[in-house]
Amino acid sequence: MRQKVKLKTLMLGAACLLYLSSCSGNSAATESLAAASKSVSSGVSSETNGLWTNLTWENNGDKMGDNDGPAYVVYSKEGYNKASQVIKVSRMKVNLVRKSDGKSLNGYAFLGMDVYNGKENQWVNCIDAGLGFIGSTCKCHACVNRYSVSPDEDQWWESSVELDMTHDYKLVLDASQKDEQVTLTIFDVTEKNRQVDSKTFTLYYAKKDGGNLAVYQDYAMDFPEDVRLDTKKVPSTDWEQITLYNTDEDLYMKNIVGSDLCLYNDSGSRPWTADRTADRYMWPDKTSCISYVTTTVTQIKKDSETKIDLNMNR
Repeated sequence: MRQKVKLKTLMLGAACLLYLSSCSGNSAATESLAAASKSVSSGVSSETNGLWTNLTWENNGDKMGDNDGPAYVVYSKEGYNKASQVIKVSRMKVNLVRKSDGKSLNGYAFLGMDVYNGKENQWVNCIDAGLGFIGSTCKCHACVNRYSVSPDEDQWWESSVELDMTHDYKLVLDASQKDEQVTLTIFDVTEKNRQVDSKTFTLYYAKKDGGNLAVYQDYAMDFPEDVRLDTKKVPSTDWEQITLYNTDEDLYMKNIVGSDLCLYNDSGSRPWTADRTADRYMWPDKTSCISYVTTTVTQIKKDSETKIDLNMNR
């Protein structure tokens, strides 16, 4: 599984704290997962509406988002049972290998769904599903992580199908066909939307009408366990110190363009416009000790087309 830690902290309502596992090469180790509360308003930035960075962006309330490597996350309002987007992989510039020792990070661009119970509106489950750039080769595969699974299932799945990084891909995450079921499908946009990968999963408590679902889009770099050190090279769980330890190691995911984002429910599809967004979060934000620009977000069409640059070099 990914080594991602996505942390949503206490505000209003309920939501999720995701710990995704460490992944380096073919190895995977599942970490503990927990739940916290959902926030319902967006962070703020002192910059223009079209350009945000971690030096001026402040997450609303307590920190929420990806408390691991640099990341940007957008959450929809509830009521959607399907989402799609195009990731322009061909335009990305990626290096996830540390120059000093050859150890590697992982990168992700994906869609996800949070599941709530209808009565109390408390978060109960979630799924991350999309593209992973894994290990020292940075090869691109479809990957999925779920919070709640049956004892005979793995939380983490990674496809054996290697995707061509000179192509662009459409991701479709669809929970509309059956209660407690979701399908990730990958289409090769460069090859006229040819389907190149697909897999169906159980998503406990999800309703096919989307009434208890919210969608998110996430772009992130993650730290495997072997690079989770502080600036004194001591093993650490302090994500700010880990970020500083991995700074100036020529690590980056630049020009990540997520476009054509659409949300669906039983009444049809619609572009993911700002009025359909519940929250946006960035890691780090300006309250952290990270004093250089690691995360830059350029809103091309707010929430429906965005360019993200993750750069861990001063």
